[in-house]
Amino acid sequence: MTEHFTRNTVSAEFWCGKCSKRTQHRIDDRRKGPCLECIAKLEAQHTEHADSPKPPADEQQLLFV
Repeated sequence: MTEHFTRNTVSAEFWCGKCSKRTQHRIDDRRKGPCLECIAKLEAQHTEHADSPKPPADEQQLLFV
């Protein structure tokens, strides 16, 4: 049976299958949520890709001519 937490609980330590170690997990609606380390890695990847330089508009126009 899964654990249920109080509404004031923010995080708790659980085993993460993705990280293969015990990590802090978010508590959503009094139940275990996603791993906080996995979320941080995913957000870092998204910001890395968002910061990549985009080609100038002139080069993009040539693609559709």
